[in-house]
Amino acid sequence: MAQITNRRLAYIDISKVLAMFLVTWAHCAQQLCGSLFPELLISKDAFISFNMAVFMIASGYVMNIPKMRETSLVLFVYQKVVRLLIPMSTWFFIWSIVVYPKHLDYWSAYWYLSSMFVCLVTIKFLTAVFSSDMMIALSSMIILSLMPFHSFERICYMVPFLWVGYVLRHIIAHINIKITFLLSILYCFMYYFWDVQFSVYISPLHIWETNVNELLSAVFRLGIGTIGGVSVISWIRIVMKHYQGGWMNHIASYGQYTLVFYTMSFVLNSLLSRILWHFGISCTTPGILDFVSLTISFVMMILMYSFQKVMEHNRFSCLMLGIVYQESKI
Repeated sequence: MAQITNRRLAYIDISKVLAMFLVTWAHCAQQLCGSLFPELLISKDAFISFNMAVFMIASGYVMNIPKMRETSLVLFVYQKVVRLLIPMSTWFFIWSIVVYPKHLDYWSAYWYLSSMFVCLVTIKFLTAVFSSDMMIALSSMIILSLMPFHSFERICYMVPFLWVGYVLRHIIAHINIKITFLLSILYCFMYYFWDVQFSVYISPLHIWETNVNELLSAVFRLGIGTIGGVSVISWIRIVMKHYQGGWMNHIASYGQYTLVFYTMSFVLNSLLSRILWHFGISCTTPGILDFVSLTISFVMMILMYSFQKVMEHNRFSCLMLGIVYQESKI
């Protein structure tokens, strides 16, 4: 079992950086081709099946239930408001200016952060009710699946991945290269049957109005997200065991910045969309779309990292924008 400490886990950070890049790339390609499902030559829509699952699994991997129990509910909520909702609110305001006069819904604009906040607060509350982690997991998934608010429709899909990550931390020592290879084969098999427009994570699931097809879709997307996400994290862990140091640790160091990368990427992609629309530019040709979107995505990552480094010495900016604070070296 991987112990939860204050030391960051490099393979988890690299997994988050990879997922963040895939999110940025997917959104960039969407802006370039003007379609929700861009026809990329390299991956088609494969990474959409697991990229957000990786984020939630990684978050669940470092979820510390004993520490949650020790922390008061008021303090816990305060910490999550500061860490998640304040940066979300600031970037929502900035994003709203960029896309004006288009209207953004506050809770669904940065749906991952709002979902994470509700999931964690719900789990924290349940730690005071149940002593069993299994009961907390089952109760949280049931409660969140009954949530009626349309802006939170993705929570009931994402919360199981938190618990997948929590379980993964307890068993990852037993997942060797052979098991990881078999999981990857299983993912490829599932991907063959995957219909992105039917089973992607954006489709809602409400227990009281779900039909058989929607239920099968939910089970399938949970399965492919779990298999894909666990495979990615496991492969990175295996590589890190054999090639520690150097560029791998350099990439891992970016894992602490994924919050500002996530929030800022939406603003940059919306700005890109306005520029493309203004000049009447679009790109739909597979291959060319891959190259252009990848290039722009790398540029965006550089810009976001540069923004982090410029602002990281100001405590107020770090609080409002979700930037990791660094003491000035004078």
